[in-house]
Amino acid sequence: MSEQGGGVKPGNGGNGKGKAQAQKAAAEQTGEAAGGTGEPAGRLGGEAQALGYTQGRGGRAGWGRYLVAPRPMGMLGGGVPPIEAAALFALLEEDPEVEPVAQLRPSRPQGLGAITEPHPACPPVAVVAMSEQRARALAANPQVVVEADQPLAYTPTPPISTGMGTAVPVVDPMLTITLEEPGTVRLRVVGGDGQAVAGAHVWAIGSSIPVHGVTDRDGRVSLTLAADTPETLQGLYVRPVSGYWPLRTGRPDLTEDGEAVVEVQALAETFEGSPGRALTGWGTQAMRLHQIPPTYRGHGIKVALIDSGVNTDHPDLKESVRHGHDLTTVGGGDGTWNVDITGHGTWCAGVIAAADNRTGITGIASEAELHALKLFPGGHVSDLLRAVDYCVTHDIDIAQINLAYAFPSQLMAWKLLDAHAAGITVIAPAGDTAGPLTQPAALPGVLAVGALAHTGTYPSTAPLAAVQPPWPGPYPAPFTPTWPGVDLVAPGAAVITTALGDGYTPADGTAVAAAHVTGLAALLLAHHDHLRTQVMPRIPARADHLYTLLRTACRPLPGADPARMGAGIADAPTALGIPHAWQQQDYRTEQAHAAAGPYPRS
Repeated sequence: MSEQGGGVKPGNGGNGKGKAQAQKAAAEQTGEAAGGTGEPAGRLGGEAQALGYTQGRGGRAGWGRYLVAPRPMGMLGGGVPPIEAAALFALLEEDPEVEPVAQLRPSRPQGLGAITEPHPACPPVAVVAMSEQRARALAANPQVVVEADQPLAYTPTPPISTGMGTAVPVVDPMLTITLEEPGTVRLRVVGGDGQAVAGAHVWAIGSSIPVHGVTDRDGRVSLTLAADTPETLQGLYVRPVSGYWPLRTGRPDLTEDGEAVVEVQALAETFEGSPGRALTGWGTQAMRLHQIPPTYRGHGIKVALIDSGVNTDHPDLKESVRHGHDLTTVGGGDGTWNVDITGHGTWCAGVIAAADNRTGITGIASEAELHALKLFPGGHVSDLLRAVDYCVTHDIDIAQINLAYAFPSQLMAWKLLDAHAAGITVIAPAGDTAGPLTQPAALPGVLAVGALAHTGTYPSTAPLAAVQPPWPGPYPAPFTPTWPGVDLVAPGAAVITTALGDGYTPADGTAVAAAHVTGLAALLLAHHDHLRTQVMPRIPARADHLYTLLRTACRPLPGADPARMGAGIADAPTALGIPHAWQQQDYRTEQAHAAAGPYPRS
């Protein structure tokens, strides 16, 4: 939660701003990119004229989706009168150059939150289709806010290391020199026992644009090299869906028939008895989660995971994830929230709430009520606004937002102020950018989580091994942001978690790190004497207190840059106030270490 626009992000305890100041900071943070200059435009000679409306219907080719809302009174310049949402929406309905799509009305929190925050910060929003010219005309009026309804995506990735001291950046396709007859490289991916590995993602890294393919049931894939030859390839990356470690290797050695065989290492070779035996990953030990009482399971806490859905067919998730909503479907029906075509939401769900069934992994807050809100693929910022409203109306305690958008959104900043007013703790991955924080992690009131890696927790053939430091122990993951703004860090590399199907996979990313913090936050809300729901109602002070506890319970990393690592790594016993005597005599400690086994050695 870095400083934005000269203001401090709320939620940092006694240093947080009041609501009015926070609204101003959020508006300044998003700036003119959010639509409108905010400067007075003088008296209006009729609302339609002032809003830039003209007669005639423009062509629909090239129209885009936009968000249009009345600017709140506190955000208007001197002498500029406000416009009512109903009047604005009526004008949009009548405009022949605007096609209304939907209207988003603010949701009210329940209980005491509704009394203390009767006026939402985010106004009603119209989702419309129109041309860029019409959008610019509307945005010129200081009475309204106009934004592009940006598509949601996962955060950008940094340049790829080839393991030879070099990195391959993304290449401008217009500068790529293509071959008249593209070459082909054929690969077969197998496990240590020679068994074919189907569904594995394979990337060939050359001097130009990476080439991608997925292995068939025989473990085979054919990659077309438009700008490379097999001789100019610098490396191969293989990521199986589950059951195996990812692999980084150099130029493939082709056999006489022109096919290269690539062998990946099974998780069972690292964790004896996997997946039938319970295992504890290095992240659990790094956060000392194994040193808390076994009764701490997050019961009664509602967590919303805003991602790609969750694979509820997984044995560890079918009982622990029973609630969800698909916001990518027309009309906002339940849809297929329990189908995850990326695996990303399933990774994070396992870290947070995988069932304690004595096999595989156990989630940090295994008895929390997890709501899977599906926004990818196909979601937009308007759907993210709806997802936050869902959190408000369903009394969600913690919302983890794993999806990002490219440009700042003033409406999103205001909507998250409403979530904070309802006592909702918002956690987001800082982004896998190796650079600046992404949106919405950079917004006020959002706990931004960076990722930590640990040497010796992955095989020497794993991609992480190519960029690990020369010293042993924890270190900033190579993809975690390098710019200031990270609040704290958590394990986010080589984390064993639930996968598509019924298996497990090593997962990387700041979203995986954020899931560790979300799980710990659920334990705090359920079991900390000053945070339990029955003790403290869902009001802003509850979220602020939780932010403060998480940050002050962190252990700094020796030699790490505080601007990159924030307060350090969250320590569970400290955050929960577990007595030191319990930590010493905890009978689960020895059991957890035995289940985890030694770290896999390079």
